[in-house]
Amino acid sequence: MIKAVFKCNSEGHVQSFEFSGHALAGPYGQDIVCAAVSVLSIGTVNSLTEVANIQPQVQTDSAEGGYLCCRVNYAAITDHDQLIAVRTLMDSCYQISTSLAANYSDFIKIDLQN
Repeated sequence: MIKAVFKCNSEGHVQSFEFSGHALAGPYGQDIVCAAVSVLSIGTVNSLTEVANIQPQVQTDSAEGGYLCCRVNYAAITDHDQLIAVRTLMDSCYQISTSLAANYSDFIKIDLQN
């Protein structure tokens, strides 16, 4: 099972997310839940870098796979448009994850921490 932990700042915006585990929803290479979570998490990190133009703190487990943690430092963002982009991307990652969990609850669980 994939566990997703989202931590919010005092304003209620997602400041970090962590995906860990394996969905095991299908054979290797055919697991659509794993594929969806991979696209979502890596896509969010890439969009933070390319669209919002920030460098989030990212940790992965390249040896075992099944782990990605991304953190953003809102206090370091001084440009208003950049701040809106980061908030939108991070909050969207949470919203999409909850949709995945609603449809594939046997394979992914969400934990939102304020």
